[in-house]
Amino acid sequence: MEQTTYARPDIVQAIVQRTVPIKVDADRRPDLNDRYNLDGWPTTALLTPSGEILTGTTYATPDLMLRMLGETADALQERYDDLMTRAAAAATARRQTPPPNRYNVDATAPDWVSNQIREQFDSEHGGFGLAGKFLHLGPLRFALAHYAATRQDAVGDVVRGSLTSILASPMIDDVDGGVFRYAAARDWSRPHTEKMLEDQVGMASLLLDAAGVFDVSDWVGRARDIMRFVERTLCDRTRGGFYASQRADDDYHGVSGSLRRTMEAPVVDTTLFTDLNAQAAVAWLRAGAVLDDVEPGRLGLVSLERVLLSGYRPGEGVAHFVARRGEVRGLLTDHVHTAWALLDFDEATGNETYGMLAEELMRTAVRTLWDPVRGGFVDRQPGADDIGLLADPLKPLGLNCLAARTLHRLAARTGQQDLEQMAQDALASQTGVYRAQGIGGAPYAMAVLELAE
Repeated sequence: MEQTTYARPDIVQAIVQRTVPIKVDADRRPDLNDRYNLDGWPTTALLTPSGEILTGTTYATPDLMLRMLGETADALQERYDDLMTRAAAAATARRQTPPPNRYNVDATAPDWVSNQIREQFDSEHGGFGLAGKFLHLGPLRFALAHYAATRQDAVGDVVRGSLTSILASPMIDDVDGGVFRYAAARDWSRPHTEKMLEDQVGMASLLLDAAGVFDVSDWVGRARDIMRFVERTLCDRTRGGFYASQRADDDYHGVSGSLRRTMEAPVVDTTLFTDLNAQAAVAWLRAGAVLDDVEPGRLGLVSLERVLLSGYRPGEGVAHFVARRGEVRGLLTDHVHTAWALLDFDEATGNETYGMLAEELMRTAVRTLWDPVRGGFVDRQPGADDIGLLADPLKPLGLNCLAARTLHRLAARTGQQDLEQMAQDALASQTGVYRAQGIGGAPYAMAVLELAE
């Protein structure tokens, strides 16, 4: 859209004259992304002054953008009071929705999610669904854990078939390395060519663990290939730190290896996000154990410590990213992922400082993000100036499930039963919603497996 829609002078003029334009980085503001994302990136949303959505779409062609801007601005000019009244009524109704019932943890979740995974598995091409394919690493990781515990061949076939198909497909960049985010076709062809750190970390970690479960040594090498790409392209090897992503560039990735090497590589977002660095640190520590090599774990630890030294404040937790200005704090994702990583390094090194800091971060999350009425964590610390959808609390399923697993580990480490009770309550807060997510309920099932042990 920057190269087409926003390059047109008439559209620029319409935006400047008729709107207050705001550009949001979805990585830097996941709380905004989770509320205003209209089924994909880029999202183009037109809001009321109070932050309610009037209309919007994902990719907007020049003609669509002009029409949308004109029709919406004209409607506001002609019927402003009526539209504002409707927006306020919608917000009031949304916030008066009765709170969900209080549930217990559903012990049947692993079997239910496992059945969903088997039913939605594409046995011909691997992955899930019959159209475009995402990696769906969360469901695959749960399927691997469930297979390792039960040895149900049908579940193992999902993991084995999906990994085999992905590794043989255009989703893997055979020239530069790494894995793309999404394929437009069922057979994993026509990939969207952005490379996200989260996908590299998740794929490498899954391959390492699956290699041991299925005794496929080649997968260790494929995981190491992905890690080499990250270390070359998405990493500061000197000071530590993993970068967020590399921009999509179909022209660059559409040429052969020899020609590609004469072109300028796509731009890398060098932001150091705390939650992503924590996830990468965990994967690199795990890789070091599998490869019997201390270097990956060292790089993971240096990277984790870098974001902590920059963003940690006693009593205030951690910032979302390393930056000199525009700091974002109070997000659940950073506290949970960092605490999980610190517990791994506590166990690996015997340095109790990491475990103590993990407990402090989770205690901070409990103090600032816990719902004392219904249990569970909201995704962000509320602010006095929150408007629109930002004023609505969200309880993300995946993060609450990881928080439950983290609190469970802390309770086992410290013997503090209040942490175990909060682990159970955080997980129970998702009992009423996980089935609506289908295979996306995998984080809940994974947490049930661990908390039952």
